[in-house]
Amino acid sequence: MLICGCSLEGLSVAWDTSSSSSGGGDGGYPRIRAEAEDDMKCELSGRFERVEDPLASGGQYVAVPDVGCNNDRVDCVFQVSEAGTYRIRARVAEGPAKGVDNSFWISVDDKPEPAIRYDFTGADFHEDYVSDEKDETGTPLKFALDPGAHVVTFGCREDGSKLDWVELVRIGP
Repeated sequence: MLICGCSLEGLSVAWDTSSSSSGGGDGGYPRIRAEAEDDMKCELSGRFERVEDPLASGGQYVAVPDVGCNNDRVDCVFQVSEAGTYRIRARVAEGPAKGVDNSFWISVDDKPEPAIRYDFTGADFHEDYVSDEKDETGTPLKFALDPGAHVVTFGCREDGSKLDWVELVRIGP
């Protein structure tokens, strides 16, 4: 008997799913996930640090401590196997200053410039699609991506904002 603890992630869009991310009323779209604290997929720059928390996926999240923001960022690399339109989904929570520590700057492959302001609400960890704070409809952002490596960046906008994991969700061609 052969037992394999391998991942089929990255082989094709059919396999770019995570068993922990199916369902949830999100249409069951194919997705690729990275734990923000996973140094094999995400690089922490500046003052972002790993924080132990039993309520976080994997027991940790990342945040900039209560010291202000200064070019601090989390860069998560995703290997996209199929060209298409993607959304960014994240598990986030407000920091200690409720209603204040609740936003990041978002970019994909360092675009757009300047980055998009992403605001969220909720003191508890929750899953959310990234949207542009300027869009009053709250429509999630969409990115056209070709096959290959792509970097999704969560930049510090308000220290204390918590980031647990990040996903790219393929929503169409």
